[in-house]
Amino acid sequence: MESSIRNILLFFMFVLIIYLLSVLSSILLPLVLALLFAIIFQPLIMFLRSKKIPKWLILPAVSIISLIILGIVGIIISETATQIIEQQDYFVKKLTLKAQMVIDWVNEIFKLDLDTKNLVDELISSINKDFISSAAGGIAQGLGSFAGSFTMFALYYILLLAGMSEYKRYIYYVGGENGESLLKEYENIQRSIYSYIIVKTLISLGTGVLAYVICISFGIKFAIFWAFVTFILNYIPSIGSVTSTIFPITMGIIQFDSFQPVLFLAVLLAGAQFMMGNFIEPMILGNRLRINTLTVIFGLVFWGYIWGIAGMILAVPLLVMIKIILERFPDFAIVGRIMGYADKDIEKKMEQNA
Repeated sequence: MESSIRNILLFFMFVLIIYLLSVLSSILLPLVLALLFAIIFQPLIMFLRSKKIPKWLILPAVSIISLIILGIVGIIISETATQIIEQQDYFVKKLTLKAQMVIDWVNEIFKLDLDTKNLVDELISSINKDFISSAAGGIAQGLGSFAGSFTMFALYYILLLAGMSEYKRYIYYVGGENGESLLKEYENIQRSIYSYIIVKTLISLGTGVLAYVICISFGIKFAIFWAFVTFILNYIPSIGSVTSTIFPITMGIIQFDSFQPVLFLAVLLAGAQFMMGNFIEPMILGNRLRINTLTVIFGLVFWGYIWGIAGMILAVPLLVMIKIILERFPDFAIVGRIMGYADKDIEKKMEQNA
């Protein structure tokens, strides 16, 4: 009887948590983003403190410099999105011409007699005149969903940076008699989370740089914008990497008069994504910090439903953090293992026992 009541209470608590995550998204999303940024910069603060640099100088310097960089990136993205919106009529016109060329080519190759004008008109009307405007606006809104709460994000970020510098004393105090073991466990979790965030960020940055170089080489307009889109969307497994290549390829279709350079552009962009996602990332991260496909799909649906595009971008980092924390507690370790991949050592043990 007690077990049933406990399970019912846990279920209602889980539903309440989901509801609060959705309702309080405007408050919680900047907090989660601030926490991730604070985790990234905390080792830098600890390193500077070990060099006997005054704390009153470290925190303002790191906070101001990092926030200025974020602000500059936000301004560049905002201005680029505005330029794309301003040129939407030109883009629609070019897409109309390219669609007509494709239909003419299909007619010629397959000896068909399709009504080019009606098909193109139908295609454009289904897209709607404001498609590019709404798409660019949606991308800008999704990529910078916390821009409207930047002040709140900055406040969270500064407070977390300041608080994290004294985390050892606080955790030791909270742990009481078990303070030392609790501190050690926290530092193990922190190192794993930090390693994942740094590696994933570097891989996403490398993918974005490759996309920028490729776009620049082909003379694609707004190359830095597409590179930033690639960098952000690369946090979303599979879906993000595919989606990020669509935008520069579409721009290539608009710009080029023939489809040969568009084909080469698509091959290079897809090749860069494939190499970074299927070779470089698994080689660096291994299986310990990776999440299996089923968990990723569930996470994308869950966090996407609660926090939209920003939730999908944060889904995998959040899942990795949850997985790492669960694996540190014996009662929940099996849930953490279910979320991940089996190591190659397991296969060797199975072969030995067979």
